[in-house]
Amino acid sequence: MTGKFWPALFAAAALYNFAAGLPPLLIPSLSAENLGLPPYDPQHIIIAQLAGLLICLFGIGYAMVAMGTPGGREIVILGTIGKLGVVLLVAGHLLWGHAPLGLAIAAGGDFLFALAFLVYLTKGRDARPVPA
Repeated sequence: MTGKFWPALFAAAALYNFAAGLPPLLIPSLSAENLGLPPYDPQHIIIAQLAGLLICLFGIGYAMVAMGTPGGREIVILGTIGKLGVVLLVAGHLLWGHAPLGLAIAAGGDFLFALAFLVYLTKGRDARPVPA
């Protein structure tokens, strides 16, 4: 699983995060509707936009890892914590009946990326992606 696999994985993770983060950042009312949430109250739009910004920020980090930027392993550690945190939060709300299906499906993608990130991290320092 060396060569082009890891850069491709982290490029896919970056695109996944941009696809998830740009809608709430740029068009929060539409992103709520797409997830099956009621429209945001005007005072809550900033929360959706901040979340979108942070999701995109992690996407930039994954793109940096895909390009072989120094410090990539540390970015992956933070990303793994973030993705597992999303999974736990959404799972809890799903159990309470407060999470829409679209959000649960998105968290499933985060779970799969978290598993892949854990594999990357357990391969040791030699598992750094090499630019394509």
